[in-house]
Amino acid sequence: MGFDEERVPARAAGAWVLTDVALVVEKGDLDPDAVTARLGLQPTAVRFPGVDRWGPPGDVAGRWRLTCDERTTRDLSGQLEHVLSAAEGCAVPLREMRAEGCDVRLAVYGFAGHGSHLLIPAPMISRVARLGLPLILTPNMNDR
Repeated sequence: MGFDEERVPARAAGAWVLTDVALVVEKGDLDPDAVTARLGLQPTAVRFPGVDRWGPPGDVAGRWRLTCDERTTRDLSGQLEHVLSAAEGCAVPLREMRAEGCDVRLAVYGFAGHGSHLLIPAPMISRVARLGLPLILTPNMNDR
């Protein structure tokens, strides 16, 4: 039985929904409390190194996250503004942590349907570039 494109229900293209923007610091032996002290920011979530029963098998790294999700603002630009402002305020220690082997990144998660898009304004991309941090986009393509 072959793929019948006519039988696939049409979905309206639109923007990602339920977005979550985060500044993430991760390393195998990361002490999240030390990151909090160094950055002067209170994280939204932390994970100490070791096995996480909710995480993927083999993922044992420590993690520090500062997020701005749709409960704070549903607007992606507002979420980016919140996280970028925090990151810009501690750009030097973030660069130092990267040089010390930490995985430091800006991450955008969200639900994306077939043909959906994610619009990040050019000034926001410029701010990300000035920080020198990777911007990781992770769409969730599950049907809701």
